[in-house]
Amino acid sequence: MTPAIDRAARTADPTWQREWRWLSLVLAVLAGWASWGHWTWRLDQTVHDAAQLTWTRSAPDDIVIVAIDDASLEAIGRWPWRRAIHAQALTLITEARPRSVLYNLLMTEPDSDPAQDQLMSEALARSARVVLPVGHAVNSLGQGHELLPLPAFRAHALLAHADVTLDVDGVLRHAWLHAGTRSAGYPHPALALMQVGSAGDQGTSRLQRADTPQTLHPAPTESAPEAGWLHTDRMAIRFLGPPGRIRHVSMAALLRGEVPARTFTGRDVLIGVTARGLADTFLTPVTSQSTGMPGVEVTGQLLANLRHDGALFTVPRPIQAAIAATLVLLLGWSFQTVTPRKALAHAVALSAGALTGSWLLMAFDIWWAPFSTVLVAMLAYPVWSWRRLEATAHALQDELDLIAQAPLGTTGQRPAPKAGDLLDQRTAALRQAGAQLREARQLLADTLTALPDAVLVTDADGRVTQANHQAAVMGGLDGSTAILGRPLTAVLAALTPVEAPSWDLLFQRVASQPGRGIADDEMPQPSPVTTEASGPHGRQYLVHLVPMRAPAGPDDEDVWPDEVPRLGGVIVCATDVTELRHAEMQRQELMAFIAHDIRSPQASLLALVELQQMGHGPSPDEALQHIESLARSTLDLCEELLQVMRAENRPVTLQRTDLHSLADECIDEVSLRAQLKDITLQRTWDGERRQPAVVDDYLVHRALVNLLGNAVKFGPAHSTVTVSIATQEGHHVIAVEDQGPGIPTSELGRLFRRYERGEQGRPARLPPGIGLGLVFIDTVARRHGGRVVVDNRPGSGARFALWLPVASAAPTAAG
Repeated sequence: MTPAIDRAARTADPTWQREWRWLSLVLAVLAGWASWGHWTWRLDQTVHDAAQLTWTRSAPDDIVIVAIDDASLEAIGRWPWRRAIHAQALTLITEARPRSVLYNLLMTEPDSDPAQDQLMSEALARSARVVLPVGHAVNSLGQGHELLPLPAFRAHALLAHADVTLDVDGVLRHAWLHAGTRSAGYPHPALALMQVGSAGDQGTSRLQRADTPQTLHPAPTESAPEAGWLHTDRMAIRFLGPPGRIRHVSMAALLRGEVPARTFTGRDVLIGVTARGLADTFLTPVTSQSTGMPGVEVTGQLLANLRHDGALFTVPRPIQAAIAATLVLLLGWSFQTVTPRKALAHAVALSAGALTGSWLLMAFDIWWAPFSTVLVAMLAYPVWSWRRLEATAHALQDELDLIAQAPLGTTGQRPAPKAGDLLDQRTAALRQAGAQLREARQLLADTLTALPDAVLVTDADGRVTQANHQAAVMGGLDGSTAILGRPLTAVLAALTPVEAPSWDLLFQRVASQPGRGIADDEMPQPSPVTTEASGPHGRQYLVHLVPMRAPAGPDDEDVWPDEVPRLGGVIVCATDVTELRHAEMQRQELMAFIAHDIRSPQASLLALVELQQMGHGPSPDEALQHIESLARSTLDLCEELLQVMRAENRPVTLQRTDLHSLADECIDEVSLRAQLKDITLQRTWDGERRQPAVVDDYLVHRALVNLLGNAVKFGPAHSTVTVSIATQEGHHVIAVEDQGPGIPTSELGRLFRRYERGEQGRPARLPPGIGLGLVFIDTVARRHGGRVVVDNRPGSGARFALWLPVASAAPTAAG
């Protein structure tokens, strides 16, 4: 993001964020309200039913259903059966001493044969552990009344209501633990079986009989739809699985004696109809639309919930609403710091997480309705996108206004498009502004690339936004793109500033520099800071830190002019002054050399004059000899200085030359000095052979003369100086070898330093060298792209070889 667009975004953010926080709060309230009011009940039930069907349970072995199934009807006969058959079945079960028995049949009408009812009454009396259902009916006037078992039956059984209430979609998911009239309430059959089982062997005295009915006080919100019939204590059923989960025993098999008595001992026994077309069946979350679950099995599965702590816990409405509101609020607040793609991902993740979490909670018998959270979370994204789009459109317009006030680029301001809607117009205008920004950016990049100095530009956070190749070289990185985005202190870590212990302190100084205005009515501009810095490999830099004032935005109109301007970044310009510092050091060395070596003969001349004036000087002839010697010494010194300066600054002129002829000329020039010491100058090539080369004839000639002169100067009398010319490794090798004392090992590192003396281990009586001859030779070799190689043999001589490329390159810079 460019600084201008980033500034516009920051300007719009506070208002936008405050508005979105309020919208997030509204959406959170909407989610909580929807969860409290069960607005998404039908969608929630799809998750509820799928989870119930997924997380099934194994049935306990202490519940048995005696089923009046199709096989029983076929074996015993058509329905209804005589009461004697029911009495026989109840007697067989009673003899096995069950924990409790539910005879899930409405026995409200007497049999045509009173003896049949008497048998059933006696069987009930022997058991004392039986639960009988109570039904209810509504007449044409809307008045409800109970359907009680016969008095002879209910005198020996605990009564339980047989009321079943379906949800609006026709699915059975809940049960009422108590139902009845205001004067007589009855427990659910499963709850009644629990009461009978807890009574144990204490008889029927503790059981709730019809002659001592329970008074029912329903909650205000849990009244039954039928007048006079009330419901209380709603309980969600945690189904174990599809029908047949609980162990079934056929009534026909029981009556035939095929069922062992231990099947019922200590167990809850539920007797009911399961035959197709005869049983009351209900749709449940674990059954399909084409099948149902018999009422007796529904009671058995609810009994398993009660007896084995497997009841389904439904999260209370206030907690559900609070969870939904909190999740949506967190989602809305997360939108403030993410991109649109991530915002959509957050909304989808929350929706998927809510659905998955609700489904997984069912594995722990916990039900939480997720769809109010899901729908509001999916609604939050388009609402956020709409408001974000509005805020972006305003921010774009503000930025376009700023660009129009100070257009960038070289093409000038283009007319704004008029076609399309508002967003299309602003998008097209932004493209035009972007083209201008790209032109300006490219111009800046080209300008930075053309600059010989290293230049870096940072943002207000101190991260590099622009850099050229020279800056990458200075920082020791591969390219300018490797610098972008990095902290400036990390890029400059390889450099050590002189004006402060660290770059951080310098940047603090830049930020705190008092500004100065060009005119009285203008905004003061921050002052730059300059420092020298040393880099790797001995490089020296002059670094200028120029602070940039943050560009003014729409909210900055009142910042004028006494307030301190905000720092918008820093421009760093680093100039490599290594060669300049090297030249300065050379001048300092030259001045020191002149002050020492030229001053010495001049001081001797003055001393000679003073002696002559005092009358104690030598004879005129001796004085003239001293004067001549001192003058020649000074002249030789100046000549060598001129040679070195000429070698460093004179343009190299390459021409085709025969090295053998060039060497012969040099030998002839030095031969007289060699004769004075009886030194033989020996050639290693045949006079008729030629060694063509492309070199600067003058510089190579002077360098070879210096080498020969040094060999003669430091070689012992009656010795030999050998000159050889060869081609080796793509170089012409011109070597001069003497038989002198060689060079002390301690002096090897100083041979080619300017204005250094090398003693070469010679006796003190020999004239000392001034150290410029070898500097001249080294300069000639480097300017030809070659080098000087020294083969030192202390005590027996030294060999200096001038290596010059066979195909000499263009002249190099001095030094």
